Amino acid sequence: MKPENSSLLLLGVGGAGATTVRGVRRAYGASIRALTVDADASSGTSAETPFVLIGGDRLAGRGAGGLPAEARAAFLDKPDVLDAHLEGVRTAVIVTALGGGTGSGATSEIVRHLAGRGIVTIVFATLPFAFEGAERQNAAHNALGSIEHAADVLVPLPLDQLVTGEDNMKEALVRAADTLATALTLLWRVLEKPGYIALDAEHLRNALTDAGRARFATAAAFGADRAEDVLRALSSSPLLVSGSSIAHVKSIFMGILAGDDLRLSEVARVADGFRAAFGRNATFQLGTVNDEATFSGRLVVAVLVFDETAVAKGTRETRRADRVAHKNRKNAEAALAASDRFSDSEKTMWHNEDLDIPTYLRHNLTLDR
Repeated sequence: MKPENSSLLLLGVGGAGATTVRGVRRAYGASIRALTVDADASSGTSAETPFVLIGGDRLAGRGAGGLPAEARAAFLDKPDVLDAHLEGVRTAVIVTALGGGTGSGATSEIVRHLAGRGIVTIVFATLPFAFEGAERQNAAHNALGSIEHAADVLVPLPLDQLVTGEDNMKEALVRAADTLATALTLLWRVLEKPGYIALDAEHLRNALTDAGRARFATAAAFGADRAEDVLRALSSSPLLVSGSSIAHVKSIFMGILAGDDLRLSEVARVADGFRAAFGRNATFQLGTVNDEATFSGRLVVAVLVFDETAVAKGTRETRRADRVAHKNRKNAEAALAASDRFSDSEKTMWHNEDLDIPTYLRHNLTLDR
């Protein structure tokens, strides 16, 4: 499939988001449909991935200088700058780093713009290391709230949980980007190269619309006990167990990737073991990828775990209402534009209602989700 024909888009926001997207594209191949967006023109120096500069008139391509408000204004100056790259896109997986300028300021507005075009959005957002200081932490968490309000799915990824070890800050950031790129590459393989049990992009789109906050992790193992090893790795992953509650898990999405030696017993062991550990009563969807060239001898698992909390439920309901209002505003603008052609005609009024305006607009209803 040519990249431009895919309904699934990988979108990197800001410098770190662009770096991650390029890493995914190198690992997966040029067939992935990808786009990077930044206020810093240097993010677009690589010709391997399409790039959109925001705020060119305002910031002259020099970046937002760590100021989220500047990045937000930069995108809102010309929000339709993305539209030429969105033809046929139905689901966007967005990767961004919070705590700085462009990621913190522009991501939520980009998500809202995509939602207005009917695109389901899944946002992977990294949060700063603790040693980066309280100012960046606070900026990241403020941005996280805005993104959660706008996105269908939000996956927060604290860097302290994404990578651990004795690396210095520069090395840690590089390793974090590599780890996230590897994880997203696995997710892409599950969605676009399904095996015997399919979990494709359209299936995911329908299931994840307004799904809320999620946790994401991957694990890999070799050898005769690889199913048990993968389960142990996932069960102890900081990205899954930190601050989690099995009682709040509402759904689980799992992708299992292996070569031709994948055994039915391994699939059953991983699926049943993970459900027992993270939510036996949660809804469960499974996809497999059989790729001998890439995964020979390996068993690799990628999971999304969705939590149901009062905050998530309230945010989801508010987001749905916002989508209805946004769609109705767009429809109303189109209706008013069309009505100009009949400005000399007499309106059709009944009980103080203009019947020339469609009923669903007059009563603030929506025809679909």
